[in-house]
Order: sequence, then structure tokens, then C-alpha cells
Amino acid sequence: MSDSHTKSRIRNLATTHLPILLYCIVGLGFLFQGVRYISATELMPYHLAVIETPWEGLDASYQTLFLGLLKGFGTGSFCVGLAIILLALIPLRRGSRWARWVIPVIALTYTSALIYVTSFALLPGATPILVTTTLLGFVIAAVISSFFSADSDAG
Repeated sequence: MSDSHTKSRIRNLATTHLPILLYCIVGLGFLFQGVRYISATELMPYHLAVIETPWEGLDASYQTLFLGLLKGFGTGSFCVGLAIILLALIPLRRGSRWARWVIPVIALTYTSALIYVTSFALLPGATPILVTTTLLGFVIAAVISSFFSADSDAG
């Protein structure tokens, strides 16, 4: 195998398969987060730290409200994760140009908004902020890799 052929294969992997892999990691992160919140039976420790009240100390109506909000957020996170995975595995993998734009719009918008909201609502350094920031890094890497692929398709 020639050196140029090896470089071509590496470039192909980095620009074609890498964004799909990275988007799937992001999607799985949101799927897992969604399942975690949908199945929650009480607030997470980082939520309780913000309100400075133990779960048992909350009135039943507040517990119901908070669980409803968690499950609603979890459902949204699950749906966004599923959408990212399906868009990466089907149209992006097939080379659809529109998918190169739609997936970043969904992933960057949701992830950035989530970082903003959690940074506003939670204590600094809370686990969701760190996890979502990491997912944003994967999204940015996938976007860059995907658009390098677009450049190589144009040439």
C-alpha cells in the first residue's frame, strides 16, 4: 500500500467516519441523561445542593412539580439524543449535505443552551455542567471534521 493511499484512507476515516462517531457519542450522552432524568424518583444531589433542602423536607406538591420538570427535561434530552444519532447514522453517513448543517444546528443549539441554563441554575462545577461541556467539545470536533469532509468533496 502506497504512502499516499494510506494518507487518503486516514483522511477519509477522519473526515467521514469521525463526525458520525462523535455525533453518536453526543447522542448517546443525551440518551443516557434522558433515561436518568425520566427514571428519577427524587432530585439529584446537585439540585438539592442548590435549594439547600433534603428531598424529604420538600412538600409533596413541590416533589411532584420537580419530578415533572425532571422527567420533561429527560424526555427532551432523550429525543434530542435520538435525533442526533439517527441523523448521523442515516443521512450524514450517506453523505447528505443537508445533514452537515442540520445536525450541528440541533447539537450546538441544544448543548450550548443546556450549558447556559445549568450554569445559571446549578452550583459551579456541578456534574451536568462538566458533562455537557465535554459533549459540546465532541460536537465542535464533529462539526469541524464534517466540514473538512465537505471541503474534500468539493475538490
